[in-house]
Amino acid sequence: LKPFFSSYHLLLIGGRFRLRRRSIEPFSHNHCSMASVQEFGAGEEVMQRAWARLQKGGFDSDLTFKEALNAAYREFVDKNPDFPALNSLRETDYAQLDATKNCETGHPKPPEIYFDYTGAMQPGRSHVMKAAELQTGLPLGNPHSTNWTSTLATEWVHRAEKAVLAHMNTDESEYQVIWTPNASGACRLVAEWFDFGKSGSGAALALAADNHNSVHGIREEALIRGAEVAYLPMDPETLHLDEEAAAAILEGDFSKARPLLKPSRFPNPFAKKAGTGEKLFAFPLQSNVSGVKHSLDWIPYAQERGWLVMADAAAYMPTSFLDLSKYKPDFMCISFYKIFGHPTGVGALVVKKSSFNHLRRKQGWFAGGTISFNSVLAAGVSVQAAHEMGPGKESFEEGTVNYSSFIGVYTGLQYMKDIEDTGRKFRTAIGMENVEVVPPVQNPTWKGNTMLSVQRRVKQLTDYLLEELTSLKHPSTEQPLIRIYGSSTLADAKRGGTIPLNVLDADGHYVWHGLVEELANQYQVSLRTGCFCNPGVHETYGQLDVPEMSRLLRRMPKRLRQINSTRSQWEVNHAINENKSDNDKILLGCVRISIGFPTTFQDCYRLLAFFRSMTHVDLVRLNEKYRDNYTVETFHLPVDDEEHFTDILEKSETICL
Repeated sequence: LKPFFSSYHLLLIGGRFRLRRRSIEPFSHNHCSMASVQEFGAGEEVMQRAWARLQKGGFDSDLTFKEALNAAYREFVDKNPDFPALNSLRETDYAQLDATKNCETGHPKPPEIYFDYTGAMQPGRSHVMKAAELQTGLPLGNPHSTNWTSTLATEWVHRAEKAVLAHMNTDESEYQVIWTPNASGACRLVAEWFDFGKSGSGAALALAADNHNSVHGIREEALIRGAEVAYLPMDPETLHLDEEAAAAILEGDFSKARPLLKPSRFPNPFAKKAGTGEKLFAFPLQSNVSGVKHSLDWIPYAQERGWLVMADAAAYMPTSFLDLSKYKPDFMCISFYKIFGHPTGVGALVVKKSSFNHLRRKQGWFAGGTISFNSVLAAGVSVQAAHEMGPGKESFEEGTVNYSSFIGVYTGLQYMKDIEDTGRKFRTAIGMENVEVVPPVQNPTWKGNTMLSVQRRVKQLTDYLLEELTSLKHPSTEQPLIRIYGSSTLADAKRGGTIPLNVLDADGHYVWHGLVEELANQYQVSLRTGCFCNPGVHETYGQLDVPEMSRLLRRMPKRLRQINSTRSQWEVNHAINENKSDNDKILLGCVRISIGFPTTFQDCYRLLAFFRSMTHVDLVRLNEKYRDNYTVETFHLPVDDEEHFTDILEKSETICL
């Protein structure tokens, strides 16, 4: 009851209990789970000095940082009355983000401003402690046996499998869980064992341009196995799939593909082998770069036209509910650390039972756990008869599965259910019990975890940041400070909590995203920059095409394409923009801000303070200095002293991250 009674007085009036709304005090531990401004130590001192510099520039000069934050928070909660529902979690379970001492050395440190939840969720204390309590209290043995400890481990493996399926409103009668190290491992299983069939049999792979590299990798195996590969293009403005082109490709018109790859261009050692000529469509439920939620209706649309569907749910599952009783992809990949932070190294390929026969493990390397029979002597008679692959999903789980971590998967899913229960009780207390789940649940009476509380909190903070970021301008030129990619006005069902952007200088030119990250590090802001293993998004908003990419590949030395470095990224962007005017230049790569349910309003406000401070820095000069040097000695930015930072740059022969 604490999470919602912290915002309400419980009064005994006329023999009945009644709730009365408390006045909002943003820095109350009970209500907002934020430490007072004095407790932030060095980090808050930096923010106060940066704020003082902004005041000199005419920004909210009559308010202190704390006063401005309090006023903004009150206005925010008036618009979003259910937002405080999960505030207490920050204090009870995610105190590592607000710690002012290094837990290892004891040295003072600023609190973290963490905005990389798409990269990794932070683990919650109560979840980790519960998992540790169970793991240290249960004697688990290797599940490849039938003794008591092994049987106990096997029971926990099955319990975790049931919990994973129940979380998505399905069960073992319709789906199976194949354990993998992560979502990428799940993609690899599909790539290696999906039976595309023989060459020329109509086998095809349709890929959304918005896919993660782990999904793009499937194309290599598909081409070897004789399948055509068709890419579904995106709308460069919204970064959604181009609906007309996507529908045409799934109908069989590959002329809309951008690009279309033919298997005849590649070696095809499997061309003469028998097969069925299957078609596979793979797309992300949510982009790991743009935050766009691609329509779940693509799943039945493709299946009705003869495609099997693989859904990449890695970026979708942490903040959204997938109802497998309504939408039924044939294959789905998950990484659990992205949902609840612990344990890492555990993922799953969730397979519809009726589609399992489309995964055919070929003869070749095998491991313990994947076979039902093997013989050394029989190999002398017939290599083909010397071993037999195991039945069902076990033939895909190589070696001993990470069985001790499945306790953490089970407790993590229960933890997420408890969070939803807390949010639902809070909404009921303030008269918001009828808030609609987006997308709607197939069975309204289902009592599982709809992720509604997490989804609403993340959406509210995302909307706030989008509105504020798009309003930031350089005072000297009135040019926008931020360019956001994709739509900034998407509805609940079409946007997750990820915002891709680039910073612009006062002349409207791009600031190198690596410089933005280095400046953010000085504010203790953790954000992400680069291309995020998703080249399709950046090539789409840059409106590149195949001929231009062909020219770029000829210009780029192979040695630079083989290294993942700041210099390589600089060379790519230089080659692309070589003959373009300043107004036509693009920047491949961007800054990614991603929000999770532990994110607080104060985190967002401090992030905005960081971006506002950039309007008072000579970004043109800093960008030129940074651009002209590829490797460097590490430097530190005192954010309240621009002249000192500029002096450091001038004295440095090189600059590095």
